[in-house]
Amino acid sequence: MEKFNSTVLLKVARPDKSNAALYLNAMFLLMLLAVGFVTPWSIVMAYFLETIIIGILNALKMALCVAYKRHNGGTQGFGIILFFLVHYGFFVAIQSIFAFTFFELGGSTFFTDGISVLKNYWTLLQLDGMWLLLLSIILNNCFSFITDFLGEKRYLKFTASELMIKPYLRIFIQQFVVVLSGFFLVYLDAGFIAAVLLIVIRLAIDLFLVSLRDNSASIDKMADWYASKNVEVSAEEVKKQLKIFTE
Repeated sequence: MEKFNSTVLLKVARPDKSNAALYLNAMFLLMLLAVGFVTPWSIVMAYFLETIIIGILNALKMALCVAYKRHNGGTQGFGIILFFLVHYGFFVAIQSIFAFTFFELGGSTFFTDGISVLKNYWTLLQLDGMWLLLLSIILNNCFSFITDFLGEKRYLKFTASELMIKPYLRIFIQQFVVVLSGFFLVYLDAGFIAAVLLIVIRLAIDLFLVSLRDNSASIDKMADWYASKNVEVSAEEVKKQLKIFTE
């Protein structure tokens, strides 16, 4: 088990063509922060805005799955995408109110009313260098969408219903990391540390997901382990759910 763990960690951290874009994006953000082009607040809030980008791309993935299935005799309609957008939008709004209120109570001068979601999002867009940070994050997500989902024709493997639940756990983890970084930023007045911490943790999470997606041996071992602890779930079903999570 120890040898397996060390092998997996090496696989996760080793730069290669599958994770090169992640490393480049992280280094780009660190460079912008180091030269003072962007502020720590901009970095933290850019990742907060990424939640919306992930949701939009997931809706597009679902649409491609529905279109392919309908073209081949499937009956699922596009209404599930509208349902996802409404449900996901409500989910993001609740998390946004929580985060904005958290920062407001911490004495943030950016957010004075945690419930004013649209006003606060407009405030985020005014932060120094935010346009460049958003461009970087959008390009990074679109690159992954084109090379992985479209390039590997993953719309053949999943249904829209399966992809509908995919973003929530990842977004929950991401928002937790953002709030944790915000704690350093607001309550400990350690902005630079907060921004670097967020970039590094997000990089580690993304590297793990990419490694899990590309390393079938890791997925097999994790699925077999989980199935052995939960006999009512098959290893094949666990593997499929893991692959959906890494989308």
